[in-house]
Amino acid sequence: MSMAVIKQLSPQEAFALSEQGVLLVDVREADEVAQKRYQVANYLHLPLSQLAETYKQLPTDQPLIIACLSGGRSQKAIAFLQAKGYDDLSNLDGGIKAWEALGLPVV
Repeated sequence: MSMAVIKQLSPQEAFALSEQGVLLVDVREADEVAQKRYQVANYLHLPLSQLAETYKQLPTDQPLIIACLSGGRSQKAIAFLQAKGYDDLSNLDGGIKAWEALGLPVV
């Protein structure tokens, strides 16, 4: 089974896109998000564990940045979404760890 190539974004690229209004989808679990989350204007929390039930909340007609703690679960989420027909997806390389290490905003 061949997997589509997953587009990787650096935290800086992801932040710049989020500043332009691109939706950032955080697939970490609720307890993780309660401790710290991405501070971006266009944010949606859909835990990977519930994605099969909730993915239809995601728009199909715009780009999406998928993010997690370090970049592993987000890639699983992207593979799932690609199988459901979503095609304009990017992975936040390094997740919130890399994001925060660069001083990008969290709350």
